[in-house]
Amino acid sequence: MKKLRDGPMDGDMNGNQRTHNFRFLLALAILTPLVVSMTVMGLATFHFGRLSVGELTGTIVQQTVARVGAQLKQLQDVAQDQNRLNLKVMADRPPRAGDFKRVAAALAPSFEVNDELDGVYYGVEATGEFFALLRGTNQVVNLLERTLDPDGQWSRRISRWSGTDWQFLEQLPADRYDPRTRPFYQAAKTARATIWTSTYEFWPHRPGDRRTTGVTCATPVYDGAGQLQGVWGVDLGTIELCDYLAAIDPEVPGYPFIVGEEGDGTRRVIAHPNRNMVIDARTGMLFRDANGIRDETVKAFLRQIPGRFAAHAVHTASHTVPLRLSEFAPDSVAARTRTFEFADHGTNYLGGCFVTGRDDRLLIGMVLDKKEVMRHVNRNAAWFAATFAAVLVASLIGVFGFARRASRPLVELQREAHAVGRLELAPSDPPLSHIREIRELGNAMALMKTNLRSFRKYVPADLVGDLVRSGQEAMLGGERINATIYFSDIAGFTPVAEQLRPEEIVEHLGAYLQAMSDGIAQHSGTVDKYIGDAVMAFWNAPRPNPAHAADACRAALANQRQLDRLNEQWRAAGKPVFRTRIGLHTGPVVVGNIGSEHRMNYTVIGDTVNLASRLENLNKLYGTRILISETTRAEAGSAISARPVDRANIKGKTTVVTVYELLCEAEAETPEQAELRRQTEEAFAFYQRGDYARAAAAYREILQRWPADGVAAALLRRCEELAAKAPPPLSQDG
Repeated sequence: MKKLRDGPMDGDMNGNQRTHNFRFLLALAILTPLVVSMTVMGLATFHFGRLSVGELTGTIVQQTVARVGAQLKQLQDVAQDQNRLNLKVMADRPPRAGDFKRVAAALAPSFEVNDELDGVYYGVEATGEFFALLRGTNQVVNLLERTLDPDGQWSRRISRWSGTDWQFLEQLPADRYDPRTRPFYQAAKTARATIWTSTYEFWPHRPGDRRTTGVTCATPVYDGAGQLQGVWGVDLGTIELCDYLAAIDPEVPGYPFIVGEEGDGTRRVIAHPNRNMVIDARTGMLFRDANGIRDETVKAFLRQIPGRFAAHAVHTASHTVPLRLSEFAPDSVAARTRTFEFADHGTNYLGGCFVTGRDDRLLIGMVLDKKEVMRHVNRNAAWFAATFAAVLVASLIGVFGFARRASRPLVELQREAHAVGRLELAPSDPPLSHIREIRELGNAMALMKTNLRSFRKYVPADLVGDLVRSGQEAMLGGERINATIYFSDIAGFTPVAEQLRPEEIVEHLGAYLQAMSDGIAQHSGTVDKYIGDAVMAFWNAPRPNPAHAADACRAALANQRQLDRLNEQWRAAGKPVFRTRIGLHTGPVVVGNIGSEHRMNYTVIGDTVNLASRLENLNKLYGTRILISETTRAEAGSAISARPVDRANIKGKTTVVTVYELLCEAEAETPEQAELRRQTEEAFAFYQRGDYARAAAAYREILQRWPADGVAAALLRRCEELAAKAPPPLSQDG
């Protein structure tokens, strides 16, 4: 074969026409427009970047205002979600004085996790009684109750949340507080809907409490006749708003703030990243007027906005509800944010204001030092020049390297290689080429795809994909994870197999294993191995799955339903039917490549695997189809419906394990299944307490309604035996 020279050729066999090396022409064709376009683009970008710094900073201001607004909307949603939770906790019955501790106990956990909230409370319309969840020092949740004693005297008590109950702290002297006269109550009562108040002074409920200000989200409660029963309130304190704003990183040399406008036109800065700028240290209150704050830059900013805020609002749509999330979409903010320049003490600033809220009385502002922004622009220009030079050098090297190797068959082979990397292994013809090496490479690629298709049938598909994409050789090793193990076995398979010829056994069992494997794969599981007619699978590897327990339960239920359908077809065709038992357990395992350097399996090992197998075997004792462990039940949570079966001493375990029967997915639970679960839970509770006589009666009642229930039958026999031997259980008082 004739070797091509690197330089242009002087001629060819067909004449004196001058020819050139393909690599040289391809490199020239790519590099010429690349260098020209990059040079023009770089110069234009640098030039127009400096000219458009005003537009750039304006965009930054708009984006920051949008972020602040979205964060403020999120904070508002926390308060409104809390009020929605408050309404659910009432259970269609507005709380009275006797309900205060119960309702407060239900709300305390949510109040603990919502650090932004300052207080949650409820006032009763008929009596003026009142209770409040208040945040104390060290994030302790306190309960204040204001109730009427039988003799008509007001009583005020403070209790502390211990995590499970309210502990009395102190009795407070009566005061003049009446929730029905407070701004939040009056506003909600007038609006007959959830409202947000303007900034006002919170009532100091305990002697020595600091005076604070803030806003309240208030929701009225009505009975079926439309009569007002009371009002829920959720407080957002000024200090919390300031701290919340301080946590927002604008990513530019500037800062945001929020200004409210009172009905008389008075402006009050209600949130600032530095709370000391807007809160009077002597009183703990907001300065009543924006002119009293300590931030001279914000004062200069507000002087650029004379008159009412509404005069500076840019309306693109009707907005009667304050702080709608749609208002902070980038396009909406760009259309409604006003930007301007101003100076303060010799420093030039860029300001941006976005007027929103009910009646356009809320302004989100942003100030930005222009000099600092220009410094970033100049630095970015220098970085661009350096990047341009680096990209140009890399392009020269890359283009010449590419041109040297480029050819259409190689491009096709590249596509094939990428397809293999994505595990797209469909058969295809190798690319045509007159070059022997390229043709052999194409044949090798086709052979590799054939081998990978075979290899994929022996190991989990996800694992094959990860290995191919990594380009690394599989090595021995493992890691400890929490996984859910699935173990199933066909009941009475040996007698069934003896009735069939070997080829019939393989075909019949193959259809069963295919259906079970499909169900596992459809629910993100990995089939580990087939042990005769048994199937072992696991979840949460090789790819993490936070819902592995729930997915394993769904797969088990789906497989039982699919087996029922197969059995109907087999019965109609005169073929043997299968009944499979499944065990699920969640716990720690070691997962990885286990074996030797020459042969290994991707599998899981550990006591969790053994326990899943033993749970499958326990189905024989109780006549059940799917048994799960207590850890699987806890991990799956509200996704499933399951009933307790027994506290079992499983072989190989030193501790007693609570075993559950998996009934169905939670959303598919029927009234009959719900009743069976409820009655079984009640009977099992008696059994656990040692009240075997009542447990036996409860299981007997289950059998009267469900005579074929194996769980109730097994536990009834045991309870009757234990009741005859055991002394009566102790009463609750001993």
